[in-house]
Amino acid sequence: MEEVDIQSQKYKFKAKKGIFLLLIMIFIAGNIGFYFQERAKWIYEGQPYPEAKEWLVPANMMLVYGTTLSRLPFIDERSLIMKPIIGLQDYFVSKWQEKLPDDDAEKYLGWYVFKYNGGIVHNSKSIIMYYENRYSYDETREALDNMWHTLEHIIKYQAKDKEFIKMRYGAFNNLSLAYLKNASIYWYYENKTTIDIYSMRPKQYSLDMEMMLNDIEKTDRYILLFESINKMNYFYKNNYTEFYNASRNEFSENSRMSDLIAKIIFVFYKTNTYQNINLFCDIEKNIYLKEHIKNRNTLIDFLKNSKDYSSIKKQYINTRLKRNADREFNKICKKLNLIQGIKYGNN
Repeated sequence: MEEVDIQSQKYKFKAKKGIFLLLIMIFIAGNIGFYFQERAKWIYEGQPYPEAKEWLVPANMMLVYGTTLSRLPFIDERSLIMKPIIGLQDYFVSKWQEKLPDDDAEKYLGWYVFKYNGGIVHNSKSIIMYYENRYSYDETREALDNMWHTLEHIIKYQAKDKEFIKMRYGAFNNLSLAYLKNASIYWYYENKTTIDIYSMRPKQYSLDMEMMLNDIEKTDRYILLFESINKMNYFYKNNYTEFYNASRNEFSENSRMSDLIAKIIFVFYKTNTYQNINLFCDIEKNIYLKEHIKNRNTLIDFLKNSKDYSSIKKQYINTRLKRNADREFNKICKKLNLIQGIKYGNN
């Protein structure tokens, strides 16, 4: 009887060992297939940087493993269990970037692909990073610096790889929007005594208006973004129409300009900068005013024809759009009454 039990245990051990080896073989075979599938996507005929793409392939594989793992509860890109995967990913990304020329936008999209899209966006429920304390204010400020560094370079340089030509435009649109939504964190200070009227919890931080208005280097970025949006749109509209037209159908891409102009005009009003702009209240001469009116009307029409929003949501967005930059324009240009309707004339 004892001999039968020993034989039974040996059989179970062999069966478990066989299953384990089978799983390992399936895992290895799956990874080999995954590798060649990714490689076929990137190492195509006419690929401008084949040597660089040999490193991008395993970097993308690490990205997939990481995003899959982070679907588990309480795990994100900052978790200890993710460090080996992130470490390998960072190594492959650095080797990929080393093989790229300095004057190609692809070289500067690593943070966007692997840190922002692969981490922050994947694990956050809102474009606002600090929403519900998902990311600290210091983490958000660090991300903003990386966003701006990426934006500066992908505006300056074009891409040659066919996938990154498309990605460059998407990255610019997404990062410029994310930057706008989070940029106020640069000027927040600790204030745990103020209660947020919406959550009824301590705000912890409040906006230092004086610090913001004196921070010319960063508030000037709003103007640079305005110019860059027009530059990138013009380039893609004339060279890659399909990418441009696709983004025009997204509400977030259109509302970005509305939010941006509101920030620019707010700073202009608070610092009296508008006084240095000739014919500021002339709709045909003031590019911000002209763009604001055109963009606001486009968005309102967009909402009117959209089936993706409830009537309450549409009413809220319409009200916000009409008051977004109108308030500051109306304070400066007395003869304009933008909320009631457009009236031409100079102040």
